[in-house]
Amino acid sequence: MTTPTDSTVLTSADRPSTGDHPGGLAPAAPRTAAAPSAASRTLRYATHTTRMTVTNVVFMVFTIALPVGMYLLFSMMFGEQDDGRARGMIMVNMAAYGGLGAAVTAGTQIQEDQRNGFLRQLIVAGLSPRSFLTGSVIAASAVIVPALIAVGLVGVATGVEVGPVPFVSTIAVLWLGLLPTILVGIVLGMILKGGAAMAGGVVTMMAMAIFGGLWMPLEMFPSWMQALGQAMPTYWISRLGEWSMYGEALPVTGLLVIGAWTLVLGVLCALSLRRAVGLKRR
Repeated sequence: MTTPTDSTVLTSADRPSTGDHPGGLAPAAPRTAAAPSAASRTLRYATHTTRMTVTNVVFMVFTIALPVGMYLLFSMMFGEQDDGRARGMIMVNMAAYGGLGAAVTAGTQIQEDQRNGFLRQLIVAGLSPRSFLTGSVIAASAVIVPALIAVGLVGVATGVEVGPVPFVSTIAVLWLGLLPTILVGIVLGMILKGGAAMAGGVVTMMAMAIFGGLWMPLEMFPSWMQALGQAMPTYWISRLGEWSMYGEALPVTGLLVIGAWTLVLGVLCALSLRRAVGLKRR
């Protein structure tokens, strides 16, 4: 008697005759390969996107060399202030700036997937919008790590006094805090077309860096700019880095601001992606 396989159930009409086979045994029905799970599809897409991004030499040089160069310049000019603590804050701010640039730019790469038809191929192949969005966030999260570590290591090598545990925790805090900036890049990549997505990403990145006090302290700006800056996630990313490195009081307001930005941007990502998927399926 033939045993049905997991993927095929044979009826008596479909079951081949055993008389034509030696020993009266019929060959087993071929087993159909299981479809990849949603998690597997997500990780495959994230790995592919990460590999494509990190092999882009211009992107990697821009997101690493620029913040490192700015750190060296600012630390040479202002690093000795506040008994050298200013150098540590410059390191935190420039690491956050490098991560910001990598996050926004990596997020806007979704536009390239739309333009060349890769998004359509992924949808046809069975990648769900949720997996596509999750994979994009994972990939962008991976490519911001080199910028954070590069600025941090250069900072330590040039005189920033920080222990191993505070150093690692500061890098981790900056990395987690940059999540809403990744979503900013994804939203821009979904709603803007062609080169406008990259241009929009550059303008947005610079605005968030300036108004968030990453280049210059907010105290140097007019009061209205200070109020606006404190509503930016980049300002609180820097404050959280300071808290992690120097043991300041936890800026709870910053957690709320970053959480609110993440929630709103997550909804915008889902809506814009649903719209893009709908257009691709027409």
